[in-house]
Amino acid sequence: MTETDDFDEIDPAVPRWYLIHTKPRAEKKVSWYLGRFGCFWHMPSKDVVRKVQRRKVRRVLPLFPGYVFARMNADQRIGMLRTNYIVRTLLIPRPRETIHQLRQLRRGVAMATEMRVLSKTFHEGDHVRVTTGPMRGTEGYVKRDGGRTLLYLNVEILGSSVEVAIPPSDVERI
Repeated sequence: MTETDDFDEIDPAVPRWYLIHTKPRAEKKVSWYLGRFGCFWHMPSKDVVRKVQRRKVRRVLPLFPGYVFARMNADQRIGMLRTNYIVRTLLIPRPRETIHQLRQLRRGVAMATEMRVLSKTFHEGDHVRVTTGPMRGTEGYVKRDGGRTLLYLNVEILGSSVEVAIPPSDVERI
């Protein structure tokens, strides 16, 4: 048996990490079904406060609309595809890297006062590590915008990054 034969014989009972591309505005419903099927899932989200008829309404919105990360086996994946809320599932080739990036993203979202999602991965600027504050240990890329220092946290599987404003004294070049 060669290495490629061994790779092709993947046990369908073993859970694997997938990036689930959902139909528009179906991320929360897909998350609900994932929980129901007993799958571990993660949907990066952000709190948004909007004024609606003179009231402030707080909503939790997905940070990456149309995407949910999940760990599921073959039977759970088939069950999820039958829900008709999923466009496709993409196998995550390097799950450890993606999980590391998602953990950094969660820390960034938790402490961010100002944040926006960019449509492409940021490659300009210096590769840095945050040395102090709540995001200590987080790695990303830096860009200066006026008097602010912006840290870009990449999620490579999505080809996206999140921009977070941090004090310039909190970073060091790697």
